[in-house]
Amino acid sequence: MTIASPLVPQSIAVFLLMVTRIGTMLMFMPGFAGRSVPPAIKVVAALALSLVLVPFNRPDAATLTDPGHFTVGMAREFLLGLLMGFGVAVVFGAIEMAASLAGAQIGLNLSTMLNPSLGLQGTPINTFYLVTAALVFFSANGHHLVLMALYRSFQTVPVGSAALADNAGTAIIALVSLMFVDALRIGLPVAGTLLAVDACLGVLNRMVPQMNVFFVGLPVKLFAGFGVLLLTLPFLLRVLAPMVTGGVIEAIGRAGAVVR
Repeated sequence: MTIASPLVPQSIAVFLLMVTRIGTMLMFMPGFAGRSVPPAIKVVAALALSLVLVPFNRPDAATLTDPGHFTVGMAREFLLGLLMGFGVAVVFGAIEMAASLAGAQIGLNLSTMLNPSLGLQGTPINTFYLVTAALVFFSANGHHLVLMALYRSFQTVPVGSAALADNAGTAIIALVSLMFVDALRIGLPVAGTLLAVDACLGVLNRMVPQMNVFFVGLPVKLFAGFGVLLLTLPFLLRVLAPMVTGGVIEAIGRAGAVVR
C-alpha cells in the first residue's frame, strides 16, 4: 500500500475528498451539529481526522486526475458523509423521541426549554436522557468505535467511489424504522405506566364526577413518572450501553450500505 503525503497535489485531492466526507458527517452528528459547538471546532476536527486517515486510503486515480470526476467525487463524499451522520442521528433521535414521549406523558410539556445541542425545544426529561446517553457513550469508548467505523468506511468505500446502491430506499427505511423501535424500547416503561395511571384516573373521574381530575392527576402523574424513571434507571443504562456503542456502529454500517 502506498503511503501518501498531504504535501503532494494528488494527496491534497485525497485530503479534500476526505474532509468532505468527515466534515459532512460531523456537521449532521448530534452534539457537533448544534450551536454549542463553534464552527471553528468542527473544521479543526474534520481537518485533524482527515490528516490522520489520509495515508491509509487507496483512491481511484481517475477521480484525482480528471476535474470532472473530482467534482463528482466531492458530491459523492458529501452524500456518504450525510448518510453516515444521519445514521448516528437516528440513534440519538430515538433517545430524543423516547424522552419526548415520557415527558409528554408525565405532563412536562409546559416546562419546555431550548436544547442548545440540538437547537430544539425539549423537556428536562429530554436533557436527562441525552446527557445520560452521552455519558454512557464516552464511558464505553463509543468515540473510539466511531473513529474505527470511520476508518473502515474508507476501506470499504474508497474516496470518490461512492454510489447509491440498488436497495438504497430499503436501507434508509430500515434505518428509520430502527429509530422508532429503539424509541419504544426506551420510553415504553415510563409511558406505559403513565398510560395505566391515565386509565385509572379516567375510571376515578367516572366514579367521582365532582373531582377535578386535572389538578389531582398532575401531581400523581409527576410522582409516578419520576418514580418509574428512578426504578427503571438500571434498565435504561443496560439498554443505552449497547445502543450508543454497537447501535451507533450498526447505524453507520447501515448508512454505508446505502452506497456501494
